[in-house]
Amino acid sequence: MPIDYVVIQKVIAAVLAGYLLGSIPFALIAARLRGVDIFSTGSNMGGAANVFWNVGHRTGSLVFIGDVAKGSAAIIIAQLLDVPGLLILLVGAAAIIGHWKSLFAGFRGGDGMASLMGVTLVLMPSLAPLSVAAGVAVMLLMRRSIWRSSWGIAACYVVLTGLSLYYQMDRDLVLGLAVLAGSVLIRSNIARRRRLSLPGEEEILLDLELDLDLDADPDLGPAAPENR
Repeated sequence: MPIDYVVIQKVIAAVLAGYLLGSIPFALIAARLRGVDIFSTGSNMGGAANVFWNVGHRTGSLVFIGDVAKGSAAIIIAQLLDVPGLLILLVGAAAIIGHWKSLFAGFRGGDGMASLMGVTLVLMPSLAPLSVAAGVAVMLLMRRSIWRSSWGIAACYVVLTGLSLYYQMDRDLVLGLAVLAGSVLIRSNIARRRRLSLPGEEEILLDLELDLDLDADPDLGPAAPENR
């Protein structure tokens, strides 16, 4: 079977674009505008959740939208380039890796959950909304757990897989997305366990994660370190 060099070029171009899009450090930029080093705050991760809880709720929401858009834009570019079949998952993976190891943030980043969500929304527009809603519902139910994001992502992709099997829709594509979700969960949980293993960090992280007073002024920025 002859090698289709045009397809290879398209895949490489889309993967590079996906990585560069994923590398845009919205969390770092937003936190810096608020006078905060996001990699020295809260969970020390450059993601929307850390911004939301430790910089400001409105700021974190904007970062979340930006991170979702990164994953979505990467897949849209791949579709415009006619990247075939399951190879498009490589582009989604590249966007997530870019978020993990940002070229513009010293190869640091977040866990990639929001970018994964953006990838999923574009690839599975008919099934993703219900799955995302299920994930959000689980996160709200588990909101006092430091593992709420992990539970939410797991629920989202369990529901997505179940819907795909029930309706016999894009099962291979959904399986690939579930593998990406598993990778994101592994990275997120490893990072969190490392943080919890540090002396004194468990109490600090629990205090940060359980600060759910959404009625307070959400964009005053984080408290001083000595008050945490």
